[in-house]
Amino acid sequence: MRLVHLSDLHFGRHDDNVVASLAAEIAFQNPDLIVVSGDFTQIGSASEFVRARDFLDKLPAPFIAVPGNHDVPERNLIKRFINPYGHYRRHISAELEPFLHDDGVALAGLKTSRRANLHSLNWSDGAISKDQLERLESRFAQVPSDTVKVVIAHHPLLHPEQPMARHQNRVRRADKALKVFSRIGVRLVLSGHFHMSYVRRHAHAGEVRKAVPTGPRESSEGHILVAQAASTTSTRLRGEPNAYNLIDIEGHEITINVREWLGEGWTTREKAQEAA
Repeated sequence: MRLVHLSDLHFGRHDDNVVASLAAEIAFQNPDLIVVSGDFTQIGSASEFVRARDFLDKLPAPFIAVPGNHDVPERNLIKRFINPYGHYRRHISAELEPFLHDDGVALAGLKTSRRANLHSLNWSDGAISKDQLERLESRFAQVPSDTVKVVIAHHPLLHPEQPMARHQNRVRRADKALKVFSRIGVRLVLSGHFHMSYVRRHAHAGEVRKAVPTGPRESSEGHILVAQAASTTSTRLRGEPNAYNLIDIEGHEITINVREWLGEGWTTREKAQEAA
């Protein structure tokens, strides 16, 4: 299965040139499925969601998505607390935590965004609840044991190895979630939020192994790949170009290529490999 992993589109603060080029770029890659790990919009307004939906309708493959913190209304506080995902459900998807099982791959969404955060003054921070992890485990228990299991979340579970342009927190209960993922055999986690491209490997024994944080990555059995996508179309860059992840899953082998926009076209970063 070939996946295109987009994130942090931020319509309302998007680059028109990047958006204009992206549908043709994705069509060229011929994916089976497009994954969007949140932040379709900048302030969560209806007009931004309309623009995001128009973009999705031009894509050459079906999509699966989760909302991000920017997809909760920022300025309309009444709507934020009473109906935070109304625009998202109307224009993107009625399902906030979708599940898809096809061709030996199962993908499960985790909604990490919150209308407010009781544990942080920064409402952009995300969280994963115990109930969400139990529901995720139940869903994955329904697929054959040899299925490649993929989790989609907006907020990251691991920080990059290189310094961040602006420090941001991992999702709350990240360590607990990684422990559950390891136990139930999750192979790949796709997320965004940091506007950085990197891949890290989390071993089932619990340790995080250091690796080159950028570029393509190859995986065999025995560990989780945590793959972050940069902002695909936003002008809100943090020291990295617009980019997306191109992911091939063949049997139990996972290969990730980072495709970057350098102003005139899309190009693949230099190759970097990780031993099994």
